[in-house]
Amino acid sequence: MTSQNTAHPEGPSASPNAAALEFRDATKRYAGSDGPAVERLSLSVPAGEICVLVGPSGCGKTTAMRMVNRMIDLTDGDILIGDRSVRDQDVTELRRGIGYVIQQIGLFPHRTIGENIATVPALLGWDAARIKARVGELLELIGLPGDHRDRYPAQLSGGQRQRVGVARALAADPPLMLMDEPFGAIDPINRGRLQDEFLRLQAEVRKTILFVTHDIDEAIKMGDRIAVLQEGGRLAQYATPAELLAHPADGFVADFVGADRALKRLALRRVRDLPLSPPDGEPPEPVLAPDDRLRDALSVLLSHGVQRARVVGPDGALQGALGVEDITRSLQP
Repeated sequence: MTSQNTAHPEGPSASPNAAALEFRDATKRYAGSDGPAVERLSLSVPAGEICVLVGPSGCGKTTAMRMVNRMIDLTDGDILIGDRSVRDQDVTELRRGIGYVIQQIGLFPHRTIGENIATVPALLGWDAARIKARVGELLELIGLPGDHRDRYPAQLSGGQRQRVGVARALAADPPLMLMDEPFGAIDPINRGRLQDEFLRLQAEVRKTILFVTHDIDEAIKMGDRIAVLQEGGRLAQYATPAELLAHPADGFVADFVGADRALKRLALRRVRDLPLSPPDGEPPEPVLAPDDRLRDALSVLLSHGVQRARVVGPDGALQGALGVEDITRSLQP
């Protein structure tokens, strides 16, 4: 099943903007190894959603991801993009139709930012005018000024280079993107900003994304669905973040998610999701916003030593008040 939206007529092809991804008993065994790196992995990712593969080191999450674009070939089973098996496709064609973002970014240092973004469209034979327009569109989409087109990677910050890496992966409008710890090398402050920027971008482009991380907090924040893998590449649980936190499948998943999973659940909801009370007599500071995550709101309240705070909308209008007790109550069944 694929999304009903089709690519813009000026886009690279008639491929859908997003394609469902399915693992069917996908298995990888290496010669001489005691057991499989990935064992009978079966899961489906609906078109336009982010699936995060997460688990401890050596659990096979990166191997599973690389089987999708056949950087690692399957031993048994199958992987389908839309209704096409990756086994039945030419490797070069397959890879050019999949966006790929890695932790090290991998920009060509001797090419300009524009030339880096244009890598796949150029390989696909786009004409110069079409490439130029696409590069300009993507620079705007990732929030970089147009004059950055002629700069080189060394002239950009790490966060800017990572955004260019995302733009390059999007350049040919692929129906599927693979992201291998894309923000792992970024400092915590810029990492959070990049995550937020990417989620904003995803809300616009709605790609199907397979995202690998070892960080359960990042998985909860980024994923529509999370696949927790354990040693030997076995699927321990596949669920939405809310389901995973509320109902871990077993002790392994519960331990991996962490004892603070109740607090992690607060990262899934926002101030606007809770009923507000009248702000009678509330002090002017601190102020919460409707889009603040409950986890952040609780942190603000505790750091200011207050029990309640006013909630003010983006237009400056007072919407009500929210307190520690309200947030705590939201965690109850």
